[in-house]
Amino acid sequence: MSFQSYQLVMKTGPAPGKTYLLEKSEVYIGRDVANDVFINDAEVSRRHARLIQQGGAYLVEDLGSTNGTYVNGQRIGGPSPLHSGDTVYLGENVSLSFEGLLHDRDTMAASAPAPAFVPTPVSPAPSPPPPQEVYPPPQPAYSGRVPPQPIEPLYPEESRSRRVWLWGGCGCLLVLACLAGAATLWYIDANFLWCNLLPFLPNC
Repeated sequence: MSFQSYQLVMKTGPAPGKTYLLEKSEVYIGRDVANDVFINDAEVSRRHARLIQQGGAYLVEDLGSTNGTYVNGQRIGGPSPLHSGDTVYLGENVSLSFEGLLHDRDTMAASAPAPAFVPTPVSPAPSPPPPQEVYPPPQPAYSGRVPPQPIEPLYPEESRSRRVWLWGGCGCLLVLACLAGAATLWYIDANFLWCNLLPFLPNC
């Protein structure tokens, strides 16, 4: 059992030899990229013509284009049937050959090879890099003199701060003790309490 399909082949225009397989029941032709058959030519309108499938064949219809649609040199005013070998003109610059293709369904089904199973290759896990040997930095040659060593501070900054606070606290305590002692002596002397405290004094 056989069936027929159709195609358009550009004879003259921006891409001579280009083939457009007709796979829809309605195929739009024009300069707009949204058309099924896109032809970028100034003679072609944005939506120039339409092919309509009818009874296993196609009709061509002009969609109000500026430069008209022609079949075998005759301008069409309504839907016009197409036959294999007809030439469709869009304006003066573009011509398309309407061609029929005959296919045998049984032959195509028998000759179509079954898809072969292709296993997905599994990439091996990357091997870890070899360990790098670490070498100590080179030491300067000994010249007979001991290299000077950096002098470290006797007391770290934290210990120095603690010592300052400790000495400051001791100084404050000493001042307070002196003031307390002076106040006590003044009180004893002001109240004549020496004889009570030291009765062995000569004037007591």
